[in-house]
Amino acid sequence: MITCPKCGNQAEDDAIFCDQCGTRLKVEAAPVAAAPAPAPVPAQVEAGAPAAAGAAEVICPSCGQSNVPGEMFCENCGTRLAAPEVAAAPAAATAPAPAGVEATSVARVCPACGATAAAGDTFCYACGADLSKGAEATPVTAVAPATEPAVAAPVAPVAPAALTCPSCGAEYAAGADFCEFCGAALPGGAAVTPVEPAQPMPATPVMALPRLVVAASGAELPLPDKAEVIVGREDPVTGVFPDVDLTPHGGDEGGVSRRHLRIVKQGNQYLAEDLNSTNGTLLNRKRLTPGAAEALQDGDSLRVGRVQLVFKLT
Repeated sequence: MITCPKCGNQAEDDAIFCDQCGTRLKVEAAPVAAAPAPAPVPAQVEAGAPAAAGAAEVICPSCGQSNVPGEMFCENCGTRLAAPEVAAAPAAATAPAPAGVEATSVARVCPACGATAAAGDTFCYACGADLSKGAEATPVTAVAPATEPAVAAPVAPVAPAALTCPSCGAEYAAGADFCEFCGAALPGGAAVTPVEPAQPMPATPVMALPRLVVAASGAELPLPDKAEVIVGREDPVTGVFPDVDLTPHGGDEGGVSRRHLRIVKQGNQYLAEDLNSTNGTLLNRKRLTPGAAEALQDGDSLRVGRVQLVFKLT
């Protein structure tokens, strides 16, 4: 455990910031082991096989931390990293087409990552780069029909292009509603599917209770019938037990504070108030000022740390 030098809070060994007061914890980055020397490449390579491009380490411009190639943010300080430049694979020499073979298509080499895309692809299947801008064309030969019917070779499925957030550029999985990095609404997101109740509904109509719906799983968290409801992360060591515990829904890895958010009921109106949390609260992509309550409406989006919620009244 690491002791915060400001408030004395006990944090996990790998914590970078105190989840109680937000003070940066003095943790020295572990030395990065030197990468082993690459194995020698055989002199003869099968014709048509793409050359593998070596990926260099990515050094953070803010703290100097060495990061794994392909990371978008520094694992030490969170600074956005520039994508490493990858040399394009050299085009294989085109051998004379044997009898009965004719050229039918042209493959493209992605200028960003060096992957070979199929003819007619507009975007690289590996990194999503636009192939219409500076992609190298490599001729590909196709076997002409023989006198006897030939069995068509199975075509490998092409991976879908990576989806990126229109606000911050971070990649996200298909079907996501909100960006987990900046909280922006994503185009074409899947609607939140409410969980079916375990017991059959009673015959008499019952008004739905106010609740929070976890966007990632669709789990519904009913709000207790009280004037003030605390939303946060349970911590038996310090004796913190919020009314709505987000620990089973990604609270630890999502940066949720023990007492993160308060939902206040005033008559028929509900208000949301950030309790000076470490990673803040967003209401419909607007950051809440700690201590200043904002009105909640049915269907409003709440991002508590990096956990995305939807406030529901119906």
